[in-house]
Amino acid sequence: MRARQVMATVGGMNTWTSLSNEIEAAVENAAPSIVQVHGRRRMTAGVVVGDNLIATPAATDEDTVAVLIGGQQTAEGAVLGRLGNMGLTIVRVDGLNRPALAPAAEPRPGHLAVAVGRTWSGGVMATLAPIAVVGGPLRTGRTGSIDRVIRIQQSPHGALNGGALINAAGQALGIITSLAIRGTTVVIPASIAFAAATKAASEGGIKQGFLGVSSLPVQLPDRQRDGRSQQSGLLISHVAANSPAEHGGLLVGDVIVAFAGDAIEDPESLVTRLRGNKVGATVPIRVIRGANAVDVSVTVSERPKIRG
Repeated sequence: MRARQVMATVGGMNTWTSLSNEIEAAVENAAPSIVQVHGRRRMTAGVVVGDNLIATPAATDEDTVAVLIGGQQTAEGAVLGRLGNMGLTIVRVDGLNRPALAPAAEPRPGHLAVAVGRTWSGGVMATLAPIAVVGGPLRTGRTGSIDRVIRIQQSPHGALNGGALINAAGQALGIITSLAIRGTTVVIPASIAFAAATKAASEGGIKQGFLGVSSLPVQLPDRQRDGRSQQSGLLISHVAANSPAEHGGLLVGDVIVAFAGDAIEDPESLVTRLRGNKVGATVPIRVIRGANAVDVSVTVSERPKIRG
């Protein structure tokens, strides 16, 4: 065999051709379940994770988004809410008629995977992506985290953001994000993302609670800590008229230190605790008013949609 003929042959077909055909088949199997979502600020890919259900990183404050589901065909998707710790928006598209990707077992470092997304024109984009790291948790903010993540040897690419990482069978290993760690791209495992999206949809969506206050973090002097070890709280700088905060008796100058018994030290921790089943609930809020600790009860409403 000549020195340049470095590819082994199997049944008359070299292994390179065989591998290429298998990758093509896996991508072809997964592509119908990967759509393009037009958020208010940008387009991203999205993955069909359940019956008429899409998970996508597209950020929007609107009730609906446009979903490109093949060729030039678009459909209107209803925004159910956002999984804040994962950065995913959950969208329901009635009559989507696209198969959900089957979740696969968690890969191991060294496994070969394929990242599949959608180009700006809606075409399929695919690239090999070796598994670099599987581990966690990964903090996504001061209070948010993802229990486990996959990292792939692939730099973030806009067309892949929101797409699927698949195995050789075209099954979903996870949903690709735009997050990067030391040159690797973060992928949310399918076992985590799919389960969270399905649960949110079955509960009617992810609602974001609303108090109607503007606030900023402040350091608490020793005499205002009310015996707590926490060193900061949220100073209320504005209370919206006719808001839950106003009806509950919160005042400008109050410092929020606890919400439903949980310590509050920064705006993100308050936003996180206002998500989900807090909408419609009456919760105790502890504030420092002057030198005294005061407990008020506030009935949380749903955050109004931002228009314009």
